[in-house]
Amino acid sequence: MIVTRKAINTFFILTAMCLLMPALQAQDKLMLTEQNGLFKEVYWVNASDKLIKDGKSTTYYKGKVIEQGRYFDNKRVGRWQFYNLNSILDYEYDFDNDELVRVSGIERHDLKRKSPCLFMGSPLIPYLFLVDNLSYPTKAIDNDVEGEIVLALKVNKEGMVYGFYISQKLHPVLDRAVIDCVKTMPADWRFIPATNSGQNVGGEYHITIEFDLEYVHQ
Repeated sequence: MIVTRKAINTFFILTAMCLLMPALQAQDKLMLTEQNGLFKEVYWVNASDKLIKDGKSTTYYKGKVIEQGRYFDNKRVGRWQFYNLNSILDYEYDFDNDELVRVSGIERHDLKRKSPCLFMGSPLIPYLFLVDNLSYPTKAIDNDVEGEIVLALKVNKEGMVYGFYISQKLHPVLDRAVIDCVKTMPADWRFIPATNSGQNVGGEYHITIEFDLEYVHQ
């Protein structure tokens, strides 16, 4: 086989273009860091419009990864991983196919038949919202009341919250504090509906809140 000078030049041109493409694409994007209290998000945006997320995104809480995946035109795409506070995977979701890929503690073959209701994001987010916005009522402190309350959010098959109640009560004053707090939760939060036999069904999402007097007296 005879290799001509033209063919060699074409090969080098194509090789150079392949090497330069990632660098050229990187020039079209910028990496930004957004700090919100103990939360930090590192993500890529379009260089021409910094409001458009486009590329990898990782969210941290106290330095630990709690969410990671990719955006395209401000929309989550592909597979995202969501973690708990111990950096253990809670679940993985495929946004391209709108389906759960993995859920901690559930075998994959069982996941196809039945899956629980999940918050669309790290489970830390709704939990920390309640913890950060709840105050320990003085009456409960004076009466040495402590323990756990379990809040149940009612989620329809479209993934929207339509109601809530206290599934594990502790004390009327503390129960009321939790109810008042949950009313202030962001209305745009979305949930992944529970499924049964592959079909979306209504379900509940439970959040356990612990009231501990030890932290009050510190």
